Amino acid sequence: MGDLQKIVEMEQLEKYRFEARYPDQPFGPLVLDEPPPVGGAAGPGPIQSLATAVGHCMSSTLLSTLERAHVEVSPLHTRVEVEVGRNERGRLRVRRLSLHIHTAPLHPEDQERFDHCVSLFEDFCTVSGAVREGIPIETEVVPKGT
Repeated sequence: MGDLQKIVEMEQLEKYRFEARYPDQPFGPLVLDEPPPVGGAAGPGPIQSLATAVGHCMSSTLLSTLERAHVEVSPLHTRVEVEVGRNERGRLRVRRLSLHIHTAPLHPEDQERFDHCVSLFEDFCTVSGAVREGIPIETEVVPKGT
């Protein structure tokens, strides 16, 4: 395991609906579900969760970069578009994520520093950097109760 470990635990509630819990965190659980026809859309599905994670990380990283440069900006509005398609084996895959982050410096004299931050912030995003590089996934299925 790496330097920092985060844990998410999921429990099946019903059919494709799961409750995700975050041990040792001060916030409550999150309901996840698949969209119809297999699920009931009671919460975000895996594709939306991935888009949310990347969009949140990119937005937070941009904001952090701008704050470090002492650039005040308008509140961020982020839109993540997900392209899903089939791979060469006919399996559905997330093919592309497109992020559109809307913000601007509050003071015209900060435009140059704003542009500089925009040119480099992506390199510091933990989640999108890992997704771009490809994250190894180790999977194990074990009998319940062991």
